[in-house]
Amino acid sequence: MTNARRIAVLGGGNGAHTMAADLTLKGYEVNICEAPEFKKAFSTTLERQTIDLIDAWGEKHTVKLNKATTNFAEALDGVDYIMMAVPAIGAKDFFNYVVPYLEDGQTIVKWSANFSALSFASMLKEKGVEKEITLAETHTLPWGCRLVAPATVQIMVWAVKLLLAALPAKNIDRVMDDVGKMYPVVAGENVLATSLNNLNPIVHPIGTVMNAGWIDAMGKDFHLYRDGNTLSTSKGIKAVFEEVSKVADAVGVTMLEYPEEDFWKKSAIMSTYFRAAFDKEGAVAKISGPSSVKSRYITEDIPYGLVPIAKLGRHFNVATPVINAVIELASVVNQTNYWKEGLSLEELGIAGLTKEELVKVLQEGF
Repeated sequence: MTNARRIAVLGGGNGAHTMAADLTLKGYEVNICEAPEFKKAFSTTLERQTIDLIDAWGEKHTVKLNKATTNFAEALDGVDYIMMAVPAIGAKDFFNYVVPYLEDGQTIVKWSANFSALSFASMLKEKGVEKEITLAETHTLPWGCRLVAPATVQIMVWAVKLLLAALPAKNIDRVMDDVGKMYPVVAGENVLATSLNNLNPIVHPIGTVMNAGWIDAMGKDFHLYRDGNTLSTSKGIKAVFEEVSKVADAVGVTMLEYPEEDFWKKSAIMSTYFRAAFDKEGAVAKISGPSSVKSRYITEDIPYGLVPIAKLGRHFNVATPVINAVIELASVVNQTNYWKEGLSLEELGIAGLTKEELVKVLQEGF
């Protein structure tokens, strides 16, 4: 299925709106589909069937979509690629929505990773779905973007390098060929490479925990990069990155390289592979949030990021004391057991596997 032209973008937030508009501008036939329970928040997009995209240079594009809907059957009918640009916390619900309408030969790409491909593969196996489906994921979205009004999105920065991996990994050439026509992707060894390279769990949770008092006091006016990323916070971010790198080494995947000086910038390593029209550091600093310690910087990036990383480390005898401390402190702050809420290796279908068995599953599939 090379030269794929028909795409369904799932979600109704920042990333989904931006991707639907961006891919339409690039000549693809795009359907955007939000879950029916969020129809009210998605109503402007449904009514207009268009998205206003403000690009990184401030130019506004009004983009007419092929279809905006909350009907998954309509959205997925005959498409080549299903782009899931939804938060990790809602990914399973969206995946359950799409399963009845999957067609042989389709590819699902999760933007961004959070161990999504393994989780989806395990769900397909459990449900007895035997269709020929390729699962893929990237380590991040192609831009830093925000919904600034209903059906209106703004791009602040854009990626110049995106890690992409497929499950099974043997399908990566076809996926690279197709997605490479859309975005600047490079191939990762397998879907553990994309999940471990996702910077959100590396940067957001420790930054939020270390700034919890200030976030409580400032609320919506807090900006993590502008206000909260000091030298002390950067030391914590670097320590988490180093522990994730040790886990990556234990499972045989490669972390993206970051210049040492990038760890000591206001934007930390979040901006290394991104560009802006002018003043990249300032553009990243304008990205607001978190406004609460119960934001996705904790409720998503810990249970779907740090927890499975720590459990993977434990399984392969890699110590992760700083990551463990962040999980423990966040659990105390939010009075939630994130160890219990977080993804397990059983849910990912890889519990108890040796390194050799794990590599085989990642390469060949379940």
